Amino acid sequence: MTEERTHEPELLLTPPPGFVGLPLRANEQDNAPSVDVLAAKLTPHAGEHTAELPRYVTWFAHLLAEESIRLYGRFPVDVDAVAEPVLADLAVAITSLNMTSEDQLAALRSHRDVAAARLRQRYQERHPHADVRVIRLAIGPAMVAVTAGEYRLPSDLTGNGHAAVLPRITAEFQIPTPDGAHVVLMTVSTANDAACQAVLTAAMRVANSVRVTRPRRDTAAATPSA
Repeated sequence: MTEERTHEPELLLTPPPGFVGLPLRANEQDNAPSVDVLAAKLTPHAGEHTAELPRYVTWFAHLLAEESIRLYGRFPVDVDAVAEPVLADLAVAITSLNMTSEDQLAALRSHRDVAAARLRQRYQERHPHADVRVIRLAIGPAMVAVTAGEYRLPSDLTGNGHAAVLPRITAEFQIPTPDGAHVVLMTVSTANDAACQAVLTAAMRVANSVRVTRPRRDTAAATPSA
């Protein structure tokens, strides 16, 4: 069973219209309702794999939770140049900065703009061709990086016997949390380069809705008893 990370803040956001996905918590028992809902949505499309579908979704949820991913799924984006809505992938995670002292935490809480600038610098060093910027969201300063790449789909997966090269446009947000101890990681990507601007606009809306609350147990402990 996944170990519950009780000191991680609760992650909240407003998903884009039409989003279908899997919201997750650190505790597998808390994920059971989300797994059931997603399995029910997928069942009409599962065909001969209907019986195994809940087990597959549970296994997938476990893998995502192990990587601190708190939301994963897809949503449609309308693009004027494309007849059908374009699909975009959304993944959101939260990770600890592993600060070793209260002084370090206090410094990050007071200077999150500096933390965002350092995140930008480190990302740019690893990805020199990316468009990387520091922006201000409702939650505070953040880093956003836009990259254009591609991935190769082997011939046995294309259905036509020929390998395919597909574009991949990705926007990655790294958002220091107000407590100074965590970073929210959010990626939105699409395989349709014509949808780049529309997907980036949708990604910015989601990022601007991100907010965090104190961990549930910490909140309960801080609440005066009646």
